[in-house]
Amino acid sequence: MTVTAISDIHGHLIKIDPCDILLICGDVSPLEIQKDYTQMISWLFKDFRKWIEEMPCDRVIMTPGNHDYLFQKICKEYGITELFGKLYILVDAEFNHYDSNDDKWYKIYGTPQCKQFGTWPYMPGDSRLDDFYSKIPEDVDILISHDSPQIGQVGNILEDKNSFNPFGRPAGNKYLTSACYHKLPKYVLSGHIHSGDHELKEYSDMKLANVSLLDESYEVVYKPLTFTL
Repeated sequence: MTVTAISDIHGHLIKIDPCDILLICGDVSPLEIQKDYTQMISWLFKDFRKWIEEMPCDRVIMTPGNHDYLFQKICKEYGITELFGKLYILVDAEFNHYDSNDDKWYKIYGTPQCKQFGTWPYMPGDSRLDDFYSKIPEDVDILISHDSPQIGQVGNILEDKNSFNPFGRPAGNKYLTSACYHKLPKYVLSGHIHSGDHELKEYSDMKLANVSLLDESYEVVYKPLTFTL
């Protein structure tokens, strides 16, 4: 099965090459209208819908991100929301995808929950993250998360450098890190930290990559990640 994964597109509806399944790790909303529900609904059911329907794959699976205000309103609080016939949005839920080419089922789990750093969507407070991540099954083929774990350089980069803290602190999510090492999904795909490592690398029997398309200046600089499962 050919998998393509992206994240943090922020309204950039780029061309996707043919694949069997597209995975999106959140933050699809255009920055300039993210909080304007009227404009977001128009964009969602016009531009985004057309992009999804013309996608050269049979299925698109997404988990929202902290900029996706509208998705927090229209999606189920926990579970799967289906849109446009081929888009399935996972909020702390699993989706079992059947690939007819190799006659095999693949379990995909999506969580939008992020560590706290403001009042953005899907930031329930760090004290609740362990409970959310405990729902991740132990036999997951692909975990799609908006936030990134502190593993390798996917989310273990430094942030908040200043005169009082010259070395910074890890930007990744330590609660998600713990869940990943406990659950050991085969693949962990994430976004949120735009400058995370975009190469698919193996750590402790897991393969991880940051699949954000934008850099920290919100410019499209990275390509979609495509791999064979």
